[in-house]
Amino acid sequence: MPIQRPRLFFLKLGSLLLICCVHMQIVIGQPQKTKTLIDSADLLLKKGFVEESRSLYKRIILEVERNSVPDTVQLRAQLGMARAWHMNHQLDSSLQSYLTALQLAKSVKQPSFLTDVYMGIGVLHAQAKNFTEAIRYLEQADSLATKTSLKKLQIRINLANTLMDANRDDEALRYLKTSLQTARVLDQKAMQAIIHTNLSNLFIKAKNWKAAITHSRESLWIRAQLNQPPSVVTYNNLGYALTQSGELNEGKRSYLYVLPFAQGTQRQQILKNLKDLSLLQNDHATALQYFAEYDQLKDSIQQQELKERIAEITEAYENAEKSRQIQSLQLENKHRSQQLTMVIIGSALLTLLICLATYLYLKNERVKRELSHSKTRNQLLLAQLNPHFIFNSLQHVQHYLYKNDKETSMTYLSNFARLIRSTLTHSDTDWVSLEEEVELLHHYLYLQRLASHKPFHYSIHVDPEADTSLIQLPPMLLQPFVENAIKHGIVEQTDAHIAVDIRLAGQKLMINISDNGSGISKTAPDRSNNLHKSMGSKLVSKRIDEINKQYPNFASLTIEKVEPHSVYPGTRVRFSFDLTKISKSLS
Repeated sequence: MPIQRPRLFFLKLGSLLLICCVHMQIVIGQPQKTKTLIDSADLLLKKGFVEESRSLYKRIILEVERNSVPDTVQLRAQLGMARAWHMNHQLDSSLQSYLTALQLAKSVKQPSFLTDVYMGIGVLHAQAKNFTEAIRYLEQADSLATKTSLKKLQIRINLANTLMDANRDDEALRYLKTSLQTARVLDQKAMQAIIHTNLSNLFIKAKNWKAAITHSRESLWIRAQLNQPPSVVTYNNLGYALTQSGELNEGKRSYLYVLPFAQGTQRQQILKNLKDLSLLQNDHATALQYFAEYDQLKDSIQQQELKERIAEITEAYENAEKSRQIQSLQLENKHRSQQLTMVIIGSALLTLLICLATYLYLKNERVKRELSHSKTRNQLLLAQLNPHFIFNSLQHVQHYLYKNDKETSMTYLSNFARLIRSTLTHSDTDWVSLEEEVELLHHYLYLQRLASHKPFHYSIHVDPEADTSLIQLPPMLLQPFVENAIKHGIVEQTDAHIAVDIRLAGQKLMINISDNGSGISKTAPDRSNNLHKSMGSKLVSKRIDEINKQYPNFASLTIEKVEPHSVYPGTRVRFSFDLTKISKSLS
């Protein structure tokens, strides 16, 4: 027994010392472990594994909250999380992480971290089209960055692009030129190619085609030296500048070379440019082919954008619901902790009830207005897509198929499908471009002329000064009057003609729909016809009244005879739209 007691004592003492050593090793090794995790997360993010890197950054941030970790480690974790959110297109979450990192960077007082934060926040604001804030943060980053460094070069390229988006082209040009010099000093060939492409964008905007061609070719030459894949943007810029300078064949070669590599909206733009170029070369068959592919791609992109928008709305709703639940719990805890008196509680509840009643009243009024607008739009849609028209159209397709006239049947069916699709698309929007409205009228008149037992002529003239892609109009206003002209205006006329004239008069858009038919009749030999015309006119008038309530004196409508003393006096429907009333609201 005397011999075993010292041995037992030393054994216990050794175990205690071993535990202390292990604990000391864990405590000392914790920062190194965290740093290794951050390096791993940065590497995952660099290789494009966004979700994996974000999960790792979140783990690091939780580790920071439990243990004492240097501010620089916390700062790197927040910066990495902000970049991961940004790459995942979650701008609000990214900005929140950047703002947290900004506070840490100010306490750490290391310019390199502060530069990264300012640059990240500036890029976020630029992506959100908040150019003033974006330029302010990027200029702060530029002032902190070391001269002739890769980081400063990246900042200045972002700053130049933002200035160009903000229409401050002279400043953007100055930054791009200095950035190009810096890239040459640093021997950054890839950056030089990017800058040359940006310069070509700037010179295309300024319509300096020669300079745009020079910089586009310089960018492509550098990319070829670096064995980089073809740049769709650069080739598109080159093709456009060559086309505008009159070198049509060279421009077409640039478009066709890069077309197989283009995807999505870039391919859509190149197809549109090829269509326009083919029209300049009077190659209408090829232009029609490119337009058909462009239209098909446009539809698929719109469907994809719709799916993404629905996903965004769903995610926003879920986040809002979570925030609401959190706020509700916080409010409940606050009431329990503060032990408010009955008088304060009663006052708060009364105020809340008043606010809720006011909110519900305002919401109810807004819903009533929206329902009224929706009802009018639906009535106009039903007037346009009446079953009689659809049944007749399908009968004509059946007739052409029976006669084995495949080409006419396919053309008829294609126009019918485009008309239905355009009408349904316009029914869910408050504004459409004049270009789309004219296209809808073309399809409708073409179908009605094929379906009519008595042939008639029609024409649609658009003022060359009117930019149909930019001018916005409320949908479903013109077609009901075109339908009335076909069904009730020219039925008795042997040489029937319908004309649609669209022109600009200063800041007013004038649209006339006229025919050479029997004119406005004050008698009512056919009550169904009069009822149909009355419904169409009333619905359009009601729609115009609703629009004028929101945009006073924007639209007006008049109906008159073309030649009052003629046997066939005809009918003219005049629309007048004051574009100045909506220019600020839609910009």
